[in-house]
Amino acid sequence: MKRISIIGSGNVGTNTAFFIAETRTADVLLVDIKDGIAAGKALDLMEAGPVRGYATSIRGTVKIDDIVGSDVVIIAAGVTRKPGQQREDVYRDNAPIVRAIAQNIRRLAPGAVVINVVEPVDLLTLLVQETLGADRFKVMGVGGLLSSTRIRFLVSKALEVSPREVTGLIIGPHHPSMVFLKDTIRVSGIPAEALLGEARLRELVEEARNAGDVILKLNQRSSSFYASCAATAALVEAIVCNTKALLPVSVRCEGEYGIKGLAIGVPAYIGESGVSGIVELKLSAADRKAFDEALAALKTAHDNITAGAA
Repeated sequence: MKRISIIGSGNVGTNTAFFIAETRTADVLLVDIKDGIAAGKALDLMEAGPVRGYATSIRGTVKIDDIVGSDVVIIAAGVTRKPGQQREDVYRDNAPIVRAIAQNIRRLAPGAVVINVVEPVDLLTLLVQETLGADRFKVMGVGGLLSSTRIRFLVSKALEVSPREVTGLIIGPHHPSMVFLKDTIRVSGIPAEALLGEARLRELVEEARNAGDVILKLNQRSSSFYASCAATAALVEAIVCNTKALLPVSVRCEGEYGIKGLAIGVPAYIGESGVSGIVELKLSAADRKAFDEALAALKTAHDNITAGAA
C-alpha cells in the first residue's frame, strides 16, 4: 500500500488523515514536532476505525526522518490566519517553516509527490518547488479545488439537489480574486444560471469567494479546515489510484496561460506522478480580464516578498 506522510498534526493534518483513512487508499504517517501530539492523534484515529469501517494504518511520530520512502508528503504545518488578516500576511511566519520542511523532504523523500496546504497557498507552493528543486509537476497546492467544493455545495443547497450533481471550475490564485468560470457551474450538465438566474448565481459565487473569511470570522480562533482536508484527500486518491482526475490545483506554470515562474490555480490532470498535464482553456474576454488582474496582484505580492527577502 502507498505511504502518505502528513507533516503537521493540527486540524488540517489530523482531519486529512481521517479522510484518507476513510478512502482506504493508503497508509498514513502523522508527523509533529510536539512530543505525543501525532502519536495521540494517530491512536485516536485508529480507534475510530472499527466504527467507521477502515483498517488503514495510521502512525504518529516526532521524527521527521520517518518520512523516508513516502509516496506523497502533505505539508500542513504553519501559522493560521487571524480574523482581518490577508493570506499574504502570514507568509513571513510560514515561509521559514515550509522551507525547512521542504529541505527535509528533499533529503528524505526526494521522489515523493508533494501537496502544500499552508497559506498563502500559491506563494508557498512555489517556495516548496524551488526549495526541492523538483520537477514542477511533482508539487501542487490545494486552492481551486477547495473553492470548487464550496460553489458546488452552495448551488446544490439553493436548488435542493445533491452536490454530486453539481460541477464547477475555479482558476487563478487561492484568494478572493479567484475566477469562477460560470459556464462550468452546472447541474447534471444544465447551466446553473439557467436554473437560478444570473443574479442569484452571482450572489452564490460571491458567497463562495468569501467563504474562507466568513468561516474564519465565525470561528475566531481557527480558519476553515474540513473542506480543505477533503480536497487534499481527493488529490491523494487521484495520485495513489492514478485516476488522471482533472482537478484545479496550484502548480508552477512555465508558459501556460502566459505565466512564467509563478504557481497559480489551473486545471490539471492528477495521477501517480503528480500533475501529468495542464489544460489550457479558451477563456471568455471577461474571464481572461479577471484572470489577468488576479495574476498581476499575485505577481506583485511575489515581487514584494522577493524584494523584502533580498
